[in-house]
Amino acid sequence: MPMVGVIGVGYIGKTFLDRLADTEYDTVAYDVDESQVEAATERGATAAESPADATRRSEFVVLALPGTPEVEAVMEADDGVLGALSAGQTVVDATTTHPETSRDCERWCEQRGAAFVEAPITRAAPRDGAHMMVGGTDEAYESARKLIEVLSDDHLHVGPAGKATILKLALQMRYAGRTALDSEIVEFTRDNGVDPAHLREFFGMNVSERLLDREFAQGIEGLGGLAIWHKDIGYAREVARETGTALPINGAVHEAYKTTVRRAGPDEGHAATVLRYWELLNDAGERAFQPADDGG
Repeated sequence: MPMVGVIGVGYIGKTFLDRLADTEYDTVAYDVDESQVEAATERGATAAESPADATRRSEFVVLALPGTPEVEAVMEADDGVLGALSAGQTVVDATTTHPETSRDCERWCEQRGAAFVEAPITRAAPRDGAHMMVGGTDEAYESARKLIEVLSDDHLHVGPAGKATILKLALQMRYAGRTALDSEIVEFTRDNGVDPAHLREFFGMNVSERLLDREFAQGIEGLGGLAIWHKDIGYAREVARETGTALPINGAVHEAYKTTVRRAGPDEGHAATVLRYWELLNDAGERAFQPADDGG
């Protein structure tokens, strides 16, 4: 049976292991956090001692890491992927990184006769399920296609390496921007004596209940949406700076997330925490909403 090495078995990596269970694939897992490796073995994976160990034992290597620095470290370290990679293997990077990171990884893999595809994943699209955007050569895509069909509910081969990450960053810009705009609207109504719940209850707007309830606890294991979107819209701004693309709205959104990340508490990882930015501007502090006096 083909062996898949999953490097990074946090929230996303464990979902991959769950999808791979009871399929034709066997799995081996590595993570810097030993407790995550233990959770992976409970899902049927064999523990690896290092990224290199996982690579040597695998036909496919799947990366599910926080971002560019972690991908570069895992690939280039003395006990990393590249030192153990050989011809005929395929690396699938599900991490959301800077697009240049994908192009670097593709070049490094090709130098060793291996295939590389980027395959960032999202579960936040309007469509139900987990969707992958895939970037890489046609040959590399075909080598990974069957595995990608197991790891996701649907996928799209966008084009060469780097292009799928551009599409993922565009999605992140929309998600982050929508949350930021909704936060501003909620604070506007609340600061002016109107219950923002009317936005949902009367107009049917899809405004997050977390913004109405000021519930900022992290929603998923790992970085959490606040840090993830801050990271990814930062990558988008780096790309735009290199290509000369104007992103005026994205710039304002990034400043809001940057300020919020610095002020969020240790348990406040949900993107709804960005509401704090507008509360800060309005000196709102922790004030509770008081219904408006509509009695004339």
